Amino acid sequence: MCRGKFRSSGRMSMTRTLIMFCGQGAQYYQMGRELHHADPIFRDAMDRCETIAADLGGPRIADVIFGRPMAESQGFDRLAESNAALLAIGFALATRLEAAGIAPDALLGYSLGETIAAVFAGALSLEDGFRLVLGQADIFARAAPAGAMIAVLVEPERLAALPEATRLCEIAAINAPRHCVLSLRADDAAVVEAALERAGLTYARLPIRFPFHASAIAPVEPDMIRLASGCRFAPPRWPIVSATTGGVAEPFDGAHLWRVMRQPLRFRETIEALAREGDWLLLEAGPSGTLASFVRQIGAPGVAAFPAIDQFGNNSATLARLLAAAR
Repeated sequence: MCRGKFRSSGRMSMTRTLIMFCGQGAQYYQMGRELHHADPIFRDAMDRCETIAADLGGPRIADVIFGRPMAESQGFDRLAESNAALLAIGFALATRLEAAGIAPDALLGYSLGETIAAVFAGALSLEDGFRLVLGQADIFARAAPAGAMIAVLVEPERLAALPEATRLCEIAAINAPRHCVLSLRADDAAVVEAALERAGLTYARLPIRFPFHASAIAPVEPDMIRLASGCRFAPPRWPIVSATTGGVAEPFDGAHLWRVMRQPLRFRETIEALAREGDWLLLEAGPSGTLASFVRQIGAPGVAAFPAIDQFGNNSATLARLLAAAR
């Protein structure tokens, strides 16, 4: 793998393993609750994250995640809480996978997931990871416009036929053949949703308060670059594949993390590029299984994906299926 793209000199015959980390929108209340009760490795990693977040003035992560019923998850959109919770869950799940003997060949980060991947890979300390995600929440609360992000089950090219979508939105992510995400200002959300409704499209507003991956967040760039400049970046233990660039993030630094926030996500293109390199087993260290679902929808040859947990079943059983696939 090389910066910005993958080699095209031929497919490798062995299956390689990659751990994926998701971003905003995957969070829900009660995520990981069963593992938190039953799995000491997962719980210890979560507790370590909670201590660091609290020392930095962040939320009590266990109270945030486990303090409300899953049905209220649409309100899980305060950035300091969702950022901290997703970093803790992703780090704890990846720690659990590594303890089970999984040795990845690479990591993949999707939006916020690149920061989580960087922490797990040692490119950032856990403390600096929390400084970044909590600092980002503070900066966005002060300086970013209120926004919305809407997932739509549609081919991206079909959105060109919707004037409201082309005029009021930017495509923030292309995740699968019929899955994309729109980024827009909060005041325009009702108009856009009405247009999607009239077009007969299935959509869902994500629990995200800001218009990530779009030009509307440009005003926070100086503050975000300044925040990242206070962090120490080190070479990662494994290559980190970026769903923003479609290739390996190199160098991995504050400027790259800003591009990850600002630029659209190219998850489908990234998975298709991986498939051209050879066979891959993709393991999602996130709460929802959303990235694994996108991989299955993409249907790239030689690429299989499994979630560590999701919101639909027993955490231990879902994790056991992943571990069995990785043996």
